[in-house]
Amino acid sequence: MTRGIGLYVHVPFCASRCPYCDFATAPATSALRGRYLAALAEEIVREGRALGRPRVRTLYVGGGTPSLLEPPEVATLAEALRGAFDLRPREVTVEANPATLDRARLAAWRELGVTRLSLGAQSFSARGLRALGRTHQPEDSAAAVAAARDAGFDVNLDLIFGWPGQKEDDWREDLRSALALAPDHASCYPLELRLDPEEAVANWPGGGWRVLERWRRDALDGQPDERVVAGMYRQAERQLGMAGYRHYEIANWARPGKRSLHNLGYWRDREWLGVGAGAHSHLAGVRSANPTSLTEYLGKIHAGAPRVIDTGADASGEAAMLALRLDSGLDLPRYTARFGTAAAARVRRAIDEVAPARLLRITGDRVRLTAKGRLLANEVFIRLLA
Repeated sequence: MTRGIGLYVHVPFCASRCPYCDFATAPATSALRGRYLAALAEEIVREGRALGRPRVRTLYVGGGTPSLLEPPEVATLAEALRGAFDLRPREVTVEANPATLDRARLAAWRELGVTRLSLGAQSFSARGLRALGRTHQPEDSAAAVAAARDAGFDVNLDLIFGWPGQKEDDWREDLRSALALAPDHASCYPLELRLDPEEAVANWPGGGWRVLERWRRDALDGQPDERVVAGMYRQAERQLGMAGYRHYEIANWARPGKRSLHNLGYWRDREWLGVGAGAHSHLAGVRSANPTSLTEYLGKIHAGAPRVIDTGADASGEAAMLALRLDSGLDLPRYTARFGTAAAARVRRAIDEVAPARLLRITGDRVRLTAKGRLLANEVFIRLLA
């Protein structure tokens, strides 16, 4: 642990559930909220002790909607983190909903050391926000960016394209609106709708998976076709590139010096600890996770049970896929030295299989996705798994 770790803290609470979301979330008014935050602090202390109080190089507080936490809750979280870890991060990110920021909350996050706010704008169109089931209004995002700037934070804007009924002009306007706010970083994701049951649905009252599945099937029917979605992705590449943003990862663009250091740790297959419901960890070459259900998570912490080891993880395949997501690509000699000749041979076979489609480009010792390869990355990735 001498090089330090990335630390991810999961705060699942949301004012309402976005019907497309696959993350472990729960109602902000949940009766379990107090118990969850206490269990989260207990897990932080326990993990810090077990790992020998490692240096935290990057900290990311995600969700859910961490910006919903009240200032005293943020202060309690900060106390637990400082007591358990050598907390000297180069970057601290917190996720926020545009409608949940105020001066007191921003001051509490600044006291924790936050340097970067990741704002779930998703769309600047009222129609788009309704189509996505979002509860904030288009004007909330500009106000949130201004508040974050006043607090001294860098800003990332999350955007979603391919929502039901969206036209290419709608997406161009979303990009123009985002660029008008001059964010330091932008993340653009196509709307992807899982149609298999989720464990996290158990955290929410109401109709359960059937209601969610019905919404997703209806949304799927209204989505633009793949050709249009591909055109939207290329439009993001053009507009963000012309505005000076580096396309450093498949779905992420940054101004010079403003890449997400925490997420780079994931893509570079470094070590990180995840605490909270549904959080994943990668330590000493082992991948593990916590349960997504709040009640199961609370039971795990109360019993002192370990995280569930992912025995089916394919370390070499995942490392290759993660590296190829980046514009720096996969360093073949370094990969071979780490994973051996058999894993390297699998990469070579994948390169040969997709060569006719021109999805990959080899320059010296490095393999990178081409522009076409970024659109069809899954065709490459599936060939890298054992």
